[in-house]
Amino acid sequence: MTGTGYRRVSKKRPCSICGKPDWCSTTTTETISFCARSTLNADRVSRQGWGVFYNRDSGFDFNFNFNRTFYESSKQKKTRVSKLIAPPEVRDRVYRKLIELSPASSNYEIVNGRGGLSTRGIHNYSQYGSLPRTANERNVLVDRLIEVLAKEGNGKQLSFAGIPGFWRDTRSKLRLWSEQDSFDDLMLIPFVGPDGLIRGCQIRFMRYVPNKSGRYVWLSSSKERTGCGPGAPLHHANPGSRLDKPVLVTEGALKAAIAQKFLTDRYVVGNSGVATAHHDIVKTARSRTLEIAFDNDSFTNPHVARALAALVRLRCSDQSSFAYNEDVRIVTWDKRIKGLDDALLTCAPLKYLTVAEWLKSLTPECLEQASGQLSFA
Repeated sequence: MTGTGYRRVSKKRPCSICGKPDWCSTTTTETISFCARSTLNADRVSRQGWGVFYNRDSGFDFNFNFNRTFYESSKQKKTRVSKLIAPPEVRDRVYRKLIELSPASSNYEIVNGRGGLSTRGIHNYSQYGSLPRTANERNVLVDRLIEVLAKEGNGKQLSFAGIPGFWRDTRSKLRLWSEQDSFDDLMLIPFVGPDGLIRGCQIRFMRYVPNKSGRYVWLSSSKERTGCGPGAPLHHANPGSRLDKPVLVTEGALKAAIAQKFLTDRYVVGNSGVATAHHDIVKTARSRTLEIAFDNDSFTNPHVARALAALVRLRCSDQSSFAYNEDVRIVTWDKRIKGLDDALLTCAPLKYLTVAEWLKSLTPECLEQASGQLSFA
């Protein structure tokens, strides 16, 4: 990509938006970032559903017309099918039936493989699904899904319009996710809203690849003409529980499930990346203590530190707007352990830092990024 003015992110130079070392890219001059995981506060969204972020401090002329690069002509856009998302009740009905017809318990790797549900201490497999590897198997599953939903609806056919992951081909045949086969076993992970309804699902690739992240993608059909994506919804691990509990946010629905199991005195939510769902997190934690339990690299990765500080800044603004002063705490543990889930599963003690204490613990590069965000608070 270097020859074309773009380069992939890497461990040494991770994505400035999500903090991850793969999938995403940037221009060689770092004036524009292309994030494959987050569109939160993006300046643009590409046709592929990537967030496009312009670096305002680079001196680059952002009045340049990027429509010709990332968007189709206005004439083409008028002919595109609307990608309005279906109501939560409809999405929930479809996803629950999809998981029921293809449960996680039917796949050994998802339950017992490396990083599987049982190894994570999750024994209620009924909440999770198994997405078939091959396109043909997924087509069979879709046909069965249509049949069952029609039977439950007294013969009334569901259109599936606006349900992320589903789309219709040129013959109007309903399809699920990709037309390509996968070499991996695929876990289906629901993201549940505060009302208990499933907003969207993530796919976890079960094959273990050392020192690699980015094994999660959304169940999305945003690249298809008649499909759509789920956005980046916030997962509520135990919706409907007591509203006076402190709110703890961690990365991902699986980590949130484990955290909720161990930390029953918390209301646990999980976002899909450190830079996503900030407004939903702040709204959920309004007038309650907020505990941020992102991976331990928030102390050493400048981009993760920047995202965490951006969340703190938004929380400060919300405190000012709604007149409350409950604490913000940064949760940490043994630095040799990356995630909250592994810390809890190995009984590592948790430590709760104030924002000031967290800032004092950062590397110089992280402190620079975090301070830059908090200077606007």
